[in-house]
Amino acid sequence: MNTEYILKEMKAFSPCKEGFEKAYKDMSMKSLCELFFMNSDWSLKQNFPTKEVLEKYRGYYEQYGIYYNQNAITKGVKLGIFDCNSELKFSGFDVSEIFIRGKSKIAIKASGYSKLFITVMDESKLTIEKDGNTEVFVYQYGGEINGECEVKQKAWD
Repeated sequence: MNTEYILKEMKAFSPCKEGFEKAYKDMSMKSLCELFFMNSDWSLKQNFPTKEVLEKYRGYYEQYGIYYNQNAITKGVKLGIFDCNSELKFSGFDVSEIFIRGKSKIAIKASGYSKLFITVMDESKLTIEKDGNTEVFVYQYGGEINGECEVKQKAWD
């Protein structure tokens, strides 16, 4: 699969030299998705990947935890959610880092000893329902949050 379009779009957002060189060296979808999560601060601040990138590569990135405009999301250790409407369930000892963007509407049910770290941005809506010893930490750059969780207001410097 040709991912040169992603690199072209990425370059327009002035990525750090090290990150861009890593992406250029291994242009596989898996590597690019891993790079998104490793450099989430840059990606989220720059609003990257763009909707155009997400639309163009639909069907290739979902297996790596990134979802765009979908109703069915498979829970994972790392999730990037863009313009989705879905419910996610975490239980037992699940641990997950979740980024919610765009106009997503996400309901999360967490139980047991699960631990979630969630970043909410843009016009997204997040509803949390938790039970047991679950811990939910939300970093809010925008959007709306309802439910029992620890919310930290954040802003880009």
